[in-house]
Amino acid sequence: MTTLYCACCGRPFIRTSTRGPAPRYCSQDCRLQMAVRRRAWSARDGTGRGAFGRTPATADGRRDFASLI
Repeated sequence: MTTLYCACCGRPFIRTSTRGPAPRYCSQDCRLQMAVRRRAWSARDGTGRGAFGRTPATADGRRDFASLI
């Protein structure tokens, strides 16, 4: 099979099946770790979005969609 390298920890791992897209991570732990990192990075990337990628509400409680354009 094909040897791949984990996008999280860099360890080599073997692709067990040639069907479907190639996996990026060697384990479920790495997949979860990258999901946590993605949420943390999106909170501090400067787009004004919160930790879950939502736009902050304006003073009257509605979402400001003009900031997305």
